[in-house]
Amino acid sequence: MASLTRPIGVTLLAALHVLQAIVLILGGLALMVLGAFMRRGIFGVPRFVHGFVSVIGVALVVIALLYLGLAWGLWTGKGWAWIISLILAALGVIVSVLSLVTGGFGPIVVLVLDALILYYLFRPNVRAFFGEQKTPAPPAPPSTPTISNVQQATGGHYCTNCGGPLHEGEKFCSYCGKPVS
Repeated sequence: MASLTRPIGVTLLAALHVLQAIVLILGGLALMVLGAFMRRGIFGVPRFVHGFVSVIGVALVVIALLYLGLAWGLWTGKGWAWIISLILAALGVIVSVLSLVTGGFGPIVVLVLDALILYYLFRPNVRAFFGEQKTPAPPAPPSTPTISNVQQATGGHYCTNCGGPLHEGEKFCSYCGKPVS
């Protein structure tokens, strides 16, 4: 999509995913370090728990790398990134609504943000950036009259070489100098 400029909202969404990835990487690394300390029995927790904590840390780092890939896809206008962003925003709306039904009001902000993301991703310029909606072709410029069209329209005589008007009885074109045929 090199011919279309990236919409500002797509840039912000890609930046949001990069920030999410940074937080997930830091959290994942912290859990892996915590798991290493737990393995040594420092915190008085059973030793097998360290494995669960370390696995969660590794999973967070893997998810962070996926978010970085999604941010790249959004940045470069890949169609798959548009689809994945739609799916993530729709899942966020569903989870937020379910959280509201069960009695919590904390997810209202997430619900509003995900609904705005869904709305934004369906905007025509955003869909066109990702190649999901073809932009209408600009109208064709009016055709320039050809020599034969001008001759038919005016009934006059014109040079077959340059298209300049010919006067009655001329043997050479006064514009280009070619012999009149």
